[in-house]
Amino acid sequence: MNMLLCAVPILWAAVTDYRKRIIPDWTWIAVLLIGGASAFLFNMPYIPLPERILGFLLPGASLLFCAVRYDGVGGGDVKMTAAMGFCFGLYGLAAILIFAFLPAFVYVKMTGQKSIPLAVFLCIGYFLYIGISLCL
Repeated sequence: MNMLLCAVPILWAAVTDYRKRIIPDWTWIAVLLIGGASAFLFNMPYIPLPERILGFLLPGASLLFCAVRYDGVGGGDVKMTAAMGFCFGLYGLAAILIFAFLPAFVYVKMTGQKSIPLAVFLCIGYFLYIGISLCL
């Protein structure tokens, strides 16, 4: 259920990131709150709390390091990825990132840009992940 509830904030983040290159704070906060509700109130789908915490910390810390060191990642990208990591767990986020990689790679090669709207590709990966999850 939390997978479907996250569709609106993730889609909104993708649209605004594509148009304005910003991710509104309410989008990642909504994803984080949905993840918290699914973890503590409903426990659906069952994702162990340590996996959620690792999903929050590891990708968030990695992107934060890239943002500080190389100035290639925005703060909204870090916060959205961390929130999605908590909501879907480390393995769910890994699948989303894998699904997001190919379209992002094609976008970079076609446009020649070094900076990409990450939320757009997180959204694509999210919908592919949802589609495959619902089929299984």
